[in-house]
Amino acid sequence: MIKEVSFTDSRINFREKPEKKQNEESTILPNTLGTRVNQKYDKTMSAIIEYPVKGLRGDVNSDFYEFLSMGIIPYLAGSAMFMGLFNLVNKHLSPKSRIFAGDKGKKMALGVVLYGVAKTLANDLVTRPVAWSTGVDIELPYRNVYYPLPTKPGAEADIFPQHQQRKVFDSREFFRKDLLAKDENYGVKYYDNVAKKLGLGDNLNDSVTETTPIIQSIISATKTAKSLSSYAWAAAGVGLAMQSSWSDFFNAVSQRKRHISRPGEGLGAKISGKMKNFGNNFVDISKAFGKAFLKGCKTLWTGEKGTSGYMKHAGKAWIVFSTVLTAGSVANVIYKAKHMGKLANKNIIDKNQESTVI
Repeated sequence: MIKEVSFTDSRINFREKPEKKQNEESTILPNTLGTRVNQKYDKTMSAIIEYPVKGLRGDVNSDFYEFLSMGIIPYLAGSAMFMGLFNLVNKHLSPKSRIFAGDKGKKMALGVVLYGVAKTLANDLVTRPVAWSTGVDIELPYRNVYYPLPTKPGAEADIFPQHQQRKVFDSREFFRKDLLAKDENYGVKYYDNVAKKLGLGDNLNDSVTETTPIIQSIISATKTAKSLSSYAWAAAGVGLAMQSSWSDFFNAVSQRKRHISRPGEGLGAKISGKMKNFGNNFVDISKAFGKAFLKGCKTLWTGEKGTSGYMKHAGKAWIVFSTVLTAGSVANVIYKAKHMGKLANKNIIDKNQESTVI
């Protein structure tokens, strides 16, 4: 039976001049330093400004990605509290305690910075060798494009695309095969290249299906190796910040040149003087930082003068441990992937052996 269709109670909204929907699609981005910095900045700002508001409002477009992204907020807040622990109360201490607390507070603040820098840079020590050996770069970024759903009944759908900064291999089970397949720089040849690197052979009937289980294993193993390595090197960064060599750098910062205005000095002269001081200070502070960094690396390895026993060799032991941990983790990922590829290679199966088909 055919029923009559009525539009009298329809929620469809018509416009005299409907806006054209922007057909923007998700795209893979090059894995460069610029891309990663831009993604980190965009993701961090969204996690601080946009995502909390959407979550508290119960926005229908809030998702698990946004929830996870907001994990950066307690990290930043905790870092700021840790950096201000000694520095903010310093003025209330006695003169002698003020000197000691000021030095410790500055080193703690530097330790927070070097912790983050070392942790970030250490990721490449794992992901780059794995990518070179297997063809799978788990840090491969992409810009996810989505169109928000209506926020209330009867509202019009948003025709303007929204963006999220993600990675192709964020999910082990559901990594973005579709993006790899349709991207002109990747496509099926991406999986063919992975299959070749893993030892699966050439000219496979379905390289996507053949390589997927091994890629999933690489994702899991690499993420674990990356976490272990990054936290080990982050601890080394904190140890580096605790070296006495940084006192010279802190002195260079506190004793930087400041422009003192002269009576009757014009605005142009003031700006020129400040710019000149800024240039000189930048050069001097940069040199002081470089010297302190190199000297700090040396003392972290050899130990501070006057130390002995555990304290003298602790830094060296931790650096060796971090190096071995990183190298061993990377070797494990690559060996496991190659071994799985070798076992799955159809060309190395002895076809004369009797076999049972299940």
